[in-house]
Amino acid sequence: MKKNIQDIENILNSFDGMQRAEVRPFFHTRVMARLEKETAVENSWMPVRKPVWVIAVLSFLFLTNVYLIIQQVKQTKTTPAGETSSLQSFASEYHLNSTTNY
Repeated sequence: MKKNIQDIENILNSFDGMQRAEVRPFFHTRVMARLEKETAVENSWMPVRKPVWVIAVLSFLFLTNVYLIIQQVKQTKTTPAGETSSLQSFASEYHLNSTTNY
């Protein structure tokens, strides 16, 4: 019991020589500037950091559109003028183009 009290006294006496911690000047300002810089980078409109990926994706989309347009033009050139469109043939097959008066 006496040893416990002595240990507690030693611990409490160790606080006697302590001093308050000091920070360097403008510490708060530098921390706030760093936080604002990090949030500004995260809030950018471009989620991908490297513009190379954006250019690659846009090029892929552009080339895909060009390919699809060329295929559509080829298909319309090969379809005879007298042939009905697929929508019209579907409507006539199910008798959807006839009108009935009730």
